[in-house]
Amino acid sequence: MKPLAWYDPTNGMVSTDKDSPLFTPLGQIWPLYLQSEQVEEIKNLRGEIETLGAMYELASKQRNALMDEQRAQVAAWRAEHAITKAKNV
Repeated sequence: MKPLAWYDPTNGMVSTDKDSPLFTPLGQIWPLYLQSEQVEEIKNLRGEIETLGAMYELASKQRNALMDEQRAQVAAWRAEHAITKAKNV
C-alpha cells in the first residue's frame, strides 16, 4: 500500500512529495494513507492474526499430546526399572 501523502508533525506540513522542502530537516515524517486502504489492510491483518491463532492452537495441542505421550513413556520406564531393581535386591 503506497502512502497518499506525508506529514511532518514538527511543523504540521503535509505534502505528496516525501522529500518536500516544506518538511523540517532531519524531522520525522509520517506516511498518510486513504482510510479505505487502511480498513482493507486491517481486515487482512485480522485474517492473518486469526490464522496465526489457529496455527498456535494446533501446535499447542500437538505439543501437549507429545508431552503426555512422553510422560507415559517415562512413567512406564520408571515402573519397569523399579520392578527390575526390586528383583535384584
